[in-house]
Amino acid sequence: MGIGVVPQRFCCVCGTSHLGQASCPGELRATGAERPGWRVHVETPFGHEAIGVLLAPSHDRWRARIVTYPNVLWTAPGGRGTLKFVGDTPEEAEAQAILFVERHVQAKRYLRRDGLAPSGVGVASKPTAGEARPVIAAVQRKSRCLPVRFGLERAITRGVTVNLSVEGMFVGVVSPEDGGRSLLIHLDVDGHTLPLRGLVMWNRRRTEPERPAGMGILLSNPPPLYGSFVAAIR
Repeated sequence: MGIGVVPQRFCCVCGTSHLGQASCPGELRATGAERPGWRVHVETPFGHEAIGVLLAPSHDRWRARIVTYPNVLWTAPGGRGTLKFVGDTPEEAEAQAILFVERHVQAKRYLRRDGLAPSGVGVASKPTAGEARPVIAAVQRKSRCLPVRFGLERAITRGVTVNLSVEGMFVGVVSPEDGGRSLLIHLDVDGHTLPLRGLVMWNRRRTEPERPAGMGILLSNPPPLYGSFVAAIR
């Protein structure tokens, strides 16, 4: 995806925006696994889009890239390489990418549906002078353990919900699906099977203290029955 809305020059070597050749950090190859971080959902003239930030270590620094899910990386004008943002910490690199997306969405006048961040993934804490703090819409999550089955075409893999919101759910499962995949979901509610569709927005492949392995799913047009069920959870 070529970007020409926000006036900013990006280096054809490193993909970042910097002053002078002496400031170029090099190719910024990933030296560890790239993981999804912040993301936002917008309505464009071409339909609904999910835009996210991917984070990866690059030697002693961190890089961030922007992706339109499921797999379209944002590139500099003319397609001269993937846009990158670099920082000493993942939060610092992510904050720069978030600000770029925010400005792009505002300049295009896209309708923003929401902004979501996975639990445990930081967002910019202190914007620099003149920069607007990214606005993250709070979505109330309610803890509830329910049997769930899911799959790309058939809902045959078993998992369990960890929490739910009116827009999505976190499903605990040993082997979560990759981000950007569309899933058929069967949720067991009060003895009934509720069919749903959802997009995997992020995943956690290893269990952490008080954070099970699993995946965060944004539901596509959930039926009223689902919304009523979540609203009734206390």
